[in-house]
Amino acid sequence: MNTFKIKDNLFWLNDQPIFIQSGEFHYYRTPPEEWRHRLNLLKEAGFNALASYIPWLWHQLEEDVFDFDGHSHPMRNLEGFLDLADEMGFLIIPRPGPYIMAETTNEGIPPWVFENYPGAAFIDQNNKVQNIASYLHPDFLKCVRKWYQAIFQVLTPRQITYGGKIIMTQLDNEMGMIHWVRNIIDTNPDTIQRFADYIRQAPEINHPERYPKENLEDYLKESILHPHKETDPIILEDYRRFFQGYLEEYAAFLIQEAKQNGMEVPPVINIHGFANGGKTFPIGLSQLINVIRLPDIISATDVYPCIIGEGNIHELYMVNEMTKALQNPEQALFSIEFQSGGNIDFSNMQSSLYDLHARLCITSGMRAINHYLFFGGENHPVLSRIKRHDWGPPVRKDGSLRQHYHRYGKLSDALAVYGQDLVKAQPQYVTTIGFQLDYFMTEVNNITTQQETKIITHQRERILFDMLARGLTLSHRPFTSVDLDREALDPAQTPVLWTMMEKQCYPETQQKLLDYVKDGGTLIMAGRMCLEDFEHKPCTLLKDGLGITHLEDQPPFQIQDITIFDHQDVPVSFLETYQGDFAEVFAYDDKNAVVGFRVDIGEGNLFMLGAAMPISTLVELDIIETLSNRATVPPLLTMTHWVDARLSIAENGGFLSINNYQDDPVDTVLSYQGQPLFGGNQVHLPARQGAILPLEWQYSEDILIHYATSEIRHIYNEEDALIFETAQPDVTAELTVKGYTCQDANVISEADGRTRVVLDSSTGKILLKRVPR
Repeated sequence: MNTFKIKDNLFWLNDQPIFIQSGEFHYYRTPPEEWRHRLNLLKEAGFNALASYIPWLWHQLEEDVFDFDGHSHPMRNLEGFLDLADEMGFLIIPRPGPYIMAETTNEGIPPWVFENYPGAAFIDQNNKVQNIASYLHPDFLKCVRKWYQAIFQVLTPRQITYGGKIIMTQLDNEMGMIHWVRNIIDTNPDTIQRFADYIRQAPEINHPERYPKENLEDYLKESILHPHKETDPIILEDYRRFFQGYLEEYAAFLIQEAKQNGMEVPPVINIHGFANGGKTFPIGLSQLINVIRLPDIISATDVYPCIIGEGNIHELYMVNEMTKALQNPEQALFSIEFQSGGNIDFSNMQSSLYDLHARLCITSGMRAINHYLFFGGENHPVLSRIKRHDWGPPVRKDGSLRQHYHRYGKLSDALAVYGQDLVKAQPQYVTTIGFQLDYFMTEVNNITTQQETKIITHQRERILFDMLARGLTLSHRPFTSVDLDREALDPAQTPVLWTMMEKQCYPETQQKLLDYVKDGGTLIMAGRMCLEDFEHKPCTLLKDGLGITHLEDQPPFQIQDITIFDHQDVPVSFLETYQGDFAEVFAYDDKNAVVGFRVDIGEGNLFMLGAAMPISTLVELDIIETLSNRATVPPLLTMTHWVDARLSIAENGGFLSINNYQDDPVDTVLSYQGQPLFGGNQVHLPARQGAILPLEWQYSEDILIHYATSEIRHIYNEEDALIFETAQPDVTAELTVKGYTCQDANVISEADGRTRVVLDSSTGKILLKRVPR
């Protein structure tokens, strides 16, 4: 029996690790006679999988009328489409909703649901009925149950466990995303009742000073409809926490229904929130944290950076690492909506974005990518009143190709050459960024929370992303990430930890950070000192443990200059000054008040900077360099000219991924742990291109590639020779071979029947001639 599973941070197909290279194709937007042509374009790009939404409103026009075989419209022949994909050898990831979004009417929900069951509709805080459902309303769940009973009759026999090609199934789409984007709070009576029940069952918040004992439902609804600045921020904060559990219950219902109707492959949930370069993405992680932690769930990201360069790569790395910190620990990083569109004709988008972004994520450990959306098409009026559906994908609706299509095959070629060795290679890190997910619990707001949300948004964007993540990324100190509230901290595993701190922090987390330092860890914090927990109860464990006797906040959003290390007039915001018995002061304001200090506690030490200092020039980057060196965090790699470089290592060797985001070519010499790489030879990268370069790669028992300065794209196994073809014509390579001679190479040494050679080629080929036995 065929199998698909997750294990050891990898995806496994029939017990072999696999890289899933998928493209999203919407069969319901392309005539069936063109399906094979479109899928052939996926094969030519080197893809081994495809995904597609399955629109509920398209296949169930009336409550008890379904069409999956195309009898009412040829583009409803889902069965035929899935069988064609199987025949052509694709792995399949269906996405049957109930919600799909995808620019469809009602986000994919049939209009008859709201016509027949108006009580299931979402009612917002302005008493306005929205065109979405209250997820857990019994009438909506009844409709979903019927939909799953019908759609899984099609999907179940086509799963890999039945000999088919379906390896995963996404349930719903971006749960909670609409609520965040529209900033809507559900006042449907069913949801209000559930909210009240949540409060009654939570002793930490259910007390008379906070909520009345009588008529709680009426009180909650009135407070949401007519919020009061003095009393209602707590209600909205409790609503956000309630909604985490609400989404968990909804996801659990979908999983149960899918399994009862035959689903055996892993369920997937996708995480929304990508805006402002990715800085809002953790809002989706916060909304879905309980869903992510459900057993056997595979989490997948939706990412749309639109641009890529030195100015935003730290955001992409941070999104990846935060997701990895929270997802199922057995799975690899997976993006089920990985931007491949947005490159509409005559736009300012660069075709290099898609390739460079994929390379960045692969070196972060991503081992499954669904390029979304890969094809244009047209909408039937049932799907949308707007006919054209063309958001700049690689393939236009008429099947013609945009320029960025041609980049996909080149990366696929490299992935095929390096094979399982690259798939199993693990990213190398030198430090860790810790985060508190509740700092991102800001998805819905009203007048009672707007100012607090504005402040925490500033801090997490300027400190967590633009100071810590950017500083470490640009200085070549790759970082993992850890959820401070939910995970243990061990200095032996995490010797140096960076984090952002704001006014609220759980008592357990404050104590955990103190214990971490006492046990020998080095903690680097930036922001403002926490003074209360997330229930607004005073809590100064961390402040007291650091010996801070007095602190003073400057007005928020006000730019002020500080002196830090050897740098004067460094602009910062949200300045905070301290008094206490400190081992060292390394930053102070224009009145010589302490802004940055070090304290030694137990076997460790802590550096605190009471300011938001985004990295915007070489001055701020040098401050991060200094802090890193003081904390004994050397860069993983050094180089003569800057490129984005990351190292991954597997049993059979390593791979150095380098990206040049600049508009000019670059030549650089790289070193790892003080030792030159590539024999001290320069690596050349053309403008806006990347490369995956082998290091000590044991290609076979008889061939060890010590290095090659150009990406290997093809390997041709001929009768009397083995030919490695590289991306660039000029390549320097060093190999040790047995049973081969290397044409035009210089012999370095010979021993035990093995020959070590170095080759400078201008043909883009490494030619190994077999020695006759």
